[in-house]
Amino acid sequence: MRSKTKIFPVMAATIVLLAVAIVGYVRSGQSQPMPVRILFENNGGKVVFSHLVHHRDYGIECSRCHHDRSQPIVTPEDGALACGSCHPNDFDQNFVDNHMDSFPNESYCVRCHHVEYDKLNFDHKAHTEYASDCSDCHHGKEIEPEPQKCTNCHAEKSTDELLSMREAGHESCGQCHEDMFDKGLSSCKSCHIQKDMTDYDGDFSACNQCHEAETRELVLPRMNAFHDQCMSCHEEMGAGPYGPDHCNQCHISR
Repeated sequence: MRSKTKIFPVMAATIVLLAVAIVGYVRSGQSQPMPVRILFENNGGKVVFSHLVHHRDYGIECSRCHHDRSQPIVTPEDGALACGSCHPNDFDQNFVDNHMDSFPNESYCVRCHHVEYDKLNFDHKAHTEYASDCSDCHHGKEIEPEPQKCTNCHAEKSTDELLSMREAGHESCGQCHEDMFDKGLSSCKSCHIQKDMTDYDGDFSACNQCHEAETRELVLPRMNAFHDQCMSCHEEMGAGPYGPDHCNQCHISR
């Protein structure tokens, strides 16, 4: 009898724990409520943003603000990225070193680092038919007695003495292919083999290796991103703060 009386509490506890586990597993897949309000820390004064009001009451789709997601965001697992993942306060070395840790996985990288190139699609033999001699592309004998690989002297980055391999190559090729270089980025695939970025896991090139514009002009800093996003929508709707004198309608005085 004693052994049976000990079994029943154990069985009961096991059943309770199993039921809790099943309920927790089922409920974990259900939609979680949107945040009601979000507090943004800001040097110009904190901003309390009525998130639920904008989404539920005004009927604004998630993708209107969270442009990293085209589908509705209903659970934390589906949640949008923090704006600061892509829009930093400052494009400093700290952001460059740490921003990659704010993404769930590497598949997000290609949203900004949209293209990388592999080997050159370069037919050396064909070019020897076009050139009058080797010095049309290589340096003359006063610099290199015999033509050699450009990378023997030109490194990845420029120095006071030598151009980088990229700059030297573009300058040399551009002497004959002005029409390609006038097209800018659209002509890269004429010479470079583009990588498949869907499965890319290598190092990413700095923005200014392809874009002449400053990084700050390519990706808005966080403050500019918020201002553009919020005020453009308010102005379009003709409601809410969007003018230069409306700051105190969003920012709480310090």
